[in-house]
Amino acid sequence: MEVDGIGPAEAAVPEVEMHPSEGALEGVDAPAAANAAVDTDSDDEIVQECDVYLNRMFEPPDFVGDMYVLQYPLRPVYRPYGDQGALDRVDLKAKARQLRFKYRLNQNHHFADDDVMSQTYHDHTLSSTVVANPNCSYAVGVIHQGQVTLTPVRAINQLRPDFDHFDKQRVKMNLPPSAFLSSDAPQDAGSDSGVEEAVAPSAMPSTEASTANAADTKSAAESEDTWKRLDFFGPDSHEAKDIYLQHIVWPAVAAAEAGREGYEPEHARLQELAFDTDKRRFMAAMCGQAEEQNKLRLEKQKTAEQNQDGLSVPILSKMPIERQVEAVVRHYGVASFSQHIKKRLPPSTLRMKGGDDMLIDLLRKCATLVCGNWVLKTELASFSELEAAARDLLLFALDKKDGALTLTEMGAITKSFRGFVSNDSMSAIFSEVCVQDNTKNYKLKMKSDQDFARRFPDVVKEFQDRFATRRAEIMELLSAKNAMRKTNSPGAVGAGRREQALAAVNNRHMSKLVHEVREVLLSGARPLRELKRELQSKNKQTEVKEEDLLAVLNMPELDAVQVRGIWILSKTGTDAYDRFRKVLLSLFKLRDSVTRKEIMDEYEQSYEEKCKLSDYVIRQQLREISEKVEDRGQTIYVVKGDI
Repeated sequence: MEVDGIGPAEAAVPEVEMHPSEGALEGVDAPAAANAAVDTDSDDEIVQECDVYLNRMFEPPDFVGDMYVLQYPLRPVYRPYGDQGALDRVDLKAKARQLRFKYRLNQNHHFADDDVMSQTYHDHTLSSTVVANPNCSYAVGVIHQGQVTLTPVRAINQLRPDFDHFDKQRVKMNLPPSAFLSSDAPQDAGSDSGVEEAVAPSAMPSTEASTANAADTKSAAESEDTWKRLDFFGPDSHEAKDIYLQHIVWPAVAAAEAGREGYEPEHARLQELAFDTDKRRFMAAMCGQAEEQNKLRLEKQKTAEQNQDGLSVPILSKMPIERQVEAVVRHYGVASFSQHIKKRLPPSTLRMKGGDDMLIDLLRKCATLVCGNWVLKTELASFSELEAAARDLLLFALDKKDGALTLTEMGAITKSFRGFVSNDSMSAIFSEVCVQDNTKNYKLKMKSDQDFARRFPDVVKEFQDRFATRRAEIMELLSAKNAMRKTNSPGAVGAGRREQALAAVNNRHMSKLVHEVREVLLSGARPLRELKRELQSKNKQTEVKEEDLLAVLNMPELDAVQVRGIWILSKTGTDAYDRFRKVLLSLFKLRDSVTRKEIMDEYEQSYEEKCKLSDYVIRQQLREISEKVEDRGQTIYVVKGDI
């Protein structure tokens, strides 16, 4: 879940009376509309002002969810709900935003009409029709302690009885549609057939061929969006209460507490929003002209689909913020501040206090500024001394020449390091940050970011000074190496250079593997064979050897452990999560299976306090490492792949 912050303006609504259990607020208002709405003759006075929090329910890894509004079939007053049975299964089509509910009917009731069907059905399915209006957005509001939290609605589902079982039975028996309708049965909405909405005979397919054609059309549409079974929790369950308190009303609770205590909240969810102040776009949206907003939404959706490359927001959210920034820079090679870094980092990171200045401080630790773009620091790229010097000299030249070097200029850099750096290493350095155009000249992978240079001139000047100092150091290093080469035999120098080149290539390969292994394991535990297969798919030009992979997995910096044949990250960088993982892994090392109560008891015994993680986070941690199994009425957890 994601709470974006405090809206600077509130909405004006008439005064309403509320039950005390629903909150203390009797009405909300808008300062902007107050002067126009309130006069001496008006009875609609402002009774209270309150802050409004926007909650997008997207705050990985703490919470990720969607809010759906369900419209159940209407029933007459003399047949209220309560006899529909127990909810047995919930399925979701994520792309279509469509839900399906299956109820297990009470066995002591008769749900079939003898004139209609001789078989008694044991379940009842409600399918849904998605209601969408691209010209407006809906939200669910919660008032708590004088604060309002708005949660956008993902979709509205109108539920209807599903008659697929009738269709299948009719086709199987080769009967006309009227065979399932009783001539004596009442056709009104109050029928005792168990559903409120009857299907008209004309709406039913009349031939088996039409049913098959419909099925073919449906299967083609559903090929990319299949039903996925969901875990569900009742309204009175501990899980539902946890989601409501921890991920719906928490911002209002935290803000109210900060107000009472008199301190400024620093949590990312409680920071103020930066609203779009364009009046034209606002009026267009209010008048239903949402084409531009829809276009932007589709572009964001397309960008999100393109970003499914292993470095997703949920994966980044499990890293410390320093590692998040470094991971984005490594991923792109040459990263734009606005187009890459700020778009790929999790919202919770972007909303932390400090804003852009904080991000730039983090970038200083892992990257170098070149033409307004950020490139991974040479010290972190696992190059040898002279290879590192060649790379820094290339970055200096690109920055000085506004990101473009001629073939002659690139040749001069190569010539400076001839005899010290192999041609393969130089090619790897060039290809990492440059591309060749049609004229065979070299350009930085990203165009010079003039906007960043305009906004942060002091940062640009800082790195230009660093480049000047580093260039002087490189010239001294080359002079010393050239003098040393004259005093040594050519054979010894050549052999030593080849060994250094091979060692540098291996170091770069292993360094890359460390970061790739971490990204894969952050998404969940993996056996060695599956991990090797995933890494090989990312490294199509280089063989991933099992011995190299095992060496990486055993590196202390990775913090990976093996439990019952699978590899798991013991630490993610978030202390609260790592404490829970430590308890869970220690139990799995001793037992084949554990219950949730055993995990919580062990946690409390180890740390002398109860686990403060939300129920959602605990379920995510368990799902990442283990699988849930029902054993004789008890829920147990076993290590993935150990069933």
